[in-house]
Amino acid sequence: MLKDASQARRQPKPAAGQADEHSPRRLRAAMFAPIANAAGASIIVTRLRTAIDLGFFSDGELLPKEAVLADELNVGVFSVREALAQLRSEGLVETRAGRGGGTVVRRRSTLVHETSLRMLREISSVSLRDLSDWRSMLLAESAALAARRSSGPNLQRLIEYVGRIKSSAGQSDASRAHARFDIELASAAQSVRLTSAILDMYEKFAWLLGLGHASEDYRKDTEKTLRLLVKALEARDENLATSHARKHASQTFDYLVRLRLRTIAEHSS
Repeated sequence: MLKDASQARRQPKPAAGQADEHSPRRLRAAMFAPIANAAGASIIVTRLRTAIDLGFFSDGELLPKEAVLADELNVGVFSVREALAQLRSEGLVETRAGRGGGTVVRRRSTLVHETSLRMLREISSVSLRDLSDWRSMLLAESAALAARRSSGPNLQRLIEYVGRIKSSAGQSDASRAHARFDIELASAAQSVRLTSAILDMYEKFAWLLGLGHASEDYRKDTEKTLRLLVKALEARDENLATSHARKHASQTFDYLVRLRLRTIAEHSS
């Protein structure tokens, strides 16, 4: 996995008009790029958590050795060890002893979901609304630009991610495909800044945005709206694409508001 990232960073710059052809590879490279300024464990935790959330490490996969991770991220082994300890406390990884053991990804851990619900209860309604406004703006602008600039490979990947949401076995798979859709939408807009902003949003709030996919109804609504969004992109209909993007952001916000109120009520009863 990390070798793939290193190779991706050494790829020659694509020619004009071909910048989107290796979008997943570039994203993977960004996730495992060296961390500057001798950052502490918190940034390593964010990187690894996001890599797991976006599917660069699958459930049950053995992570590279601590020394390999430290070398790839340009950080100290002790910082990596601290980061892995934090991820263990969140239920995202576990350690297996003995021959062939190591740190294993546990994306479907019940503890991950319970921790996310607790964090949802603690977030204020104003903060939740503010995040929704920010996400709506990012997705709408990405959709508008993608209607003008997206390529065939972009649209194929978007269709693929919508299909993964529909065929997902549960929350983990659906939320991962959904995150990849949002990031690919920004990539289809051919905007480095939009892609960076959406990736940053998922680094901070993937735990929150993935909660909706615990509901089968939400997954169905998401798949339907995103499929309509892709059709608008294929038709180069900028206004319709923007409308579907805003509708989708609103769907997520409405569901999270209801879920937050329900979990608060259940927790206090």
